[in-house]
Amino acid sequence: MTKGKKRTWMIAISILSALLLLLLAFGLSLFSTLKDTLEQVTTPKEESAVYSVYVRSEDPAAHLSQTAGYPYGVHPTAAGPADLEQALQHLEEALGARPQITSYDSPFSLMDALLQQKSRAVLLNEALFESIAETEGYEWVRDGVRKLESYAVEEPGEEGEPVDTPQEVPESFVVYISGIDTYGGISARSRSDVNILAVVNTKTRQVLTLATPRDFYVDFAATGGAKDKLTHAGIYGVAASIDALERLYGVRVDYYLRINFSGFVQVIDALGGVDVYSDYAFTVQGIREYQAGYNHLTGLEALAFARERYSFSNGDYQRAKNQMEVIKAVIQKCASPALLLNYRSVMEGIAGSFETNMPQGQIASLVRMQLFDNRPWDVSSFTAQGTSAYEVTYSMPGRRLYVIHPDPQSVQEAKDRIAQVQNAG
Repeated sequence: MTKGKKRTWMIAISILSALLLLLLAFGLSLFSTLKDTLEQVTTPKEESAVYSVYVRSEDPAAHLSQTAGYPYGVHPTAAGPADLEQALQHLEEALGARPQITSYDSPFSLMDALLQQKSRAVLLNEALFESIAETEGYEWVRDGVRKLESYAVEEPGEEGEPVDTPQEVPESFVVYISGIDTYGGISARSRSDVNILAVVNTKTRQVLTLATPRDFYVDFAATGGAKDKLTHAGIYGVAASIDALERLYGVRVDYYLRINFSGFVQVIDALGGVDVYSDYAFTVQGIREYQAGYNHLTGLEALAFARERYSFSNGDYQRAKNQMEVIKAVIQKCASPALLLNYRSVMEGIAGSFETNMPQGQIASLVRMQLFDNRPWDVSSFTAQGTSAYEVTYSMPGRRLYVIHPDPQSVQEAKDRIAQVQNAG
């Protein structure tokens, strides 16, 4: 071999060695990032209830200390009297003495007392605030009430039996996807505005996303047989929401995944946006105009798309369908090179905004499966239907609220679709 050829081979070997070292370093970096993220998302923190002190918007109190001497109103919600007592202890410590307190039998009579100034301040489970503001006749609460302080209390609620997690990844499994109506921390017990069961068959690479409208009139262990909105189950913890869906569909839920809105935005942006199909053209003021057909959306635009309901005549049903279109788009994007190219950013977006009970090893196995077998997934969707009505709810007595009575035929079709995916292959 001539010196020139030998030199060429040495250069080629050096370049190849450098590339292998780079690939190895990249692989180790991916593994390290995945490991760090998994440790965060698979170590669920104890769920906490958040109680807030509210005053009327025009009240002169700018700080909690300035409410010393105010008559306070409270509502001991069914979601946890012990939680309320802990919040009152925090309040007492902050004010130096326990204020004069009047207990009201419903969150609506509590807000009536604030409006009429029978109570100058109220202490309320924050998860109920939006439900009050959505109730006819109480729209004034959204702009007419101001929050002064919040307390997170970690007293476990009545959540039913703990979720029994399989030790090995089943060939088919069911994941409950819960989208909670909070930004920031994931541990706060809150209404679950997105309630989707993802039925996964890894052998046939099929996924069924089954959406249940948030206003479905259901029961779960904490209600003792009484009925409530599905969204209210989240106030009692993720296990209560799972219990409600398992009772409704007669299915075992293997895992759960909770995501808050800030995490939703971050992950989609990390993926470089997603292409989402819309049945209709509509506009969300201040966000964007959506066209019928496919739309390339940023995280914020996808969030607005998934939350909008007032633009549609079939409101909640279309919103549920749109939510599943976003999930489908995310699955498809994650099954593309975008996941590998943006791996670190995606992991950083997930950390702190997602929470799951799926063990780390199982998630790592699924990630490896997707990285090495990059076949597409067949994603189908179904939204359960029902009949609109106004009924008394377990969590918010005192007013008849808008609910949806599940349609038996629709529920049965959902059960049949679940069985088809689980038994395929």
